[in-house]
Amino acid sequence: MIRIRRLPLALAAPLVFVVVQFLPTPALVASAQPLVGQETISGGLRVVLVSDLKTGQRYIQLAGRSTPAYPTIDVMCDGKRWTVPLTRSDDGSVYEISRTIAEGMLAAIACRMFLPDQEIALVRQQLWAAWASPVQGSGAPHVLVGQVIEVIDGNTIRVNLGDRAETVRYIGINTKEINQPTKGPEASGGETAETNRQLVARQQIRLELDAQERDREGRLLAYVYVADKMVNAELVRRGSAEIMTVQPNVRYRDLFVTLEQEARDDRRGLWADPSEPTTPTSVAQAGPPDAGERPGVPPESAWTCPVSQPIKGNLSTYSSGRCIFHVPDSELYGATKPERCYASVDDARRDGCQAARR
Repeated sequence: MIRIRRLPLALAAPLVFVVVQFLPTPALVASAQPLVGQETISGGLRVVLVSDLKTGQRYIQLAGRSTPAYPTIDVMCDGKRWTVPLTRSDDGSVYEISRTIAEGMLAAIACRMFLPDQEIALVRQQLWAAWASPVQGSGAPHVLVGQVIEVIDGNTIRVNLGDRAETVRYIGINTKEINQPTKGPEASGGETAETNRQLVARQQIRLELDAQERDREGRLLAYVYVADKMVNAELVRRGSAEIMTVQPNVRYRDLFVTLEQEARDDRRGLWADPSEPTTPTSVAQAGPPDAGERPGVPPESAWTCPVSQPIKGNLSTYSSGRCIFHVPDSELYGATKPERCYASVDDARRDGCQAARR
């Protein structure tokens, strides 16, 4: 039997709480709700998931009349196990969860907590409600598990999901081949695809979906994980990919921007060419243009536009110098270097651009 109760916990304000009261049952499964108000609880074991919104630190608290202060607790998620030492026991047994472990728990499909006398299932939705950052959102994302059967290019793979096969496009990034003429023309094809292949080929992967699940071509859009490593982020970190943010899928945009800047600073991959700028033109979201000003903003890097101005305007598409604009998910969007970025098609047209034919 499981009873849900509400209980305050004084760690640091502001805090978000999720409380679970466990009573002995043959099959013990956690349930949780955000705290509102205060109630007195007697008997049983309470498990409290706590997030400090100011510092981002997460905690697990065990409380109850006869709850012992276990020196450690074990948490296992998707087969990976961590041991967490006791932080303090003055207000129940409190265990501070490191950022690495917390992110691993949020990314996992199934988690269980092991105590000396019982084990407790921690449901994904409960963990996300308590621990997810505002950028991630409070709702646990849809996750699929599959096997990579083909690496198509640097940011696209074919995945067997058991009942079907899907083409999966990585969210938030765009890859292009690194120009290395010293290796001969035959070396220009497939270098970034090979990097992707080294990371995911024949691997069991986890696909984390975002707000928009498919693009115009019907491909699944996903953050791709091998074990606890996000491949999208790893490609950006290595300098094998640039960020390409297309709303509404912006869950990890800030992470990608940080990793791309590090790759630029260290001259990795795409940024090894000293002629490439090491700092994006802008990483801030630009607001709408004032009346009388030219529509649009400069690109934030050689290949990407700001989130709020995703439409790419290119002045060199034709020798005549006409401006052509490309909307996200159009055929040539990823292959177009923007010279101006626009928030809407109307802005692009006001700036003298016309729509691309494909």
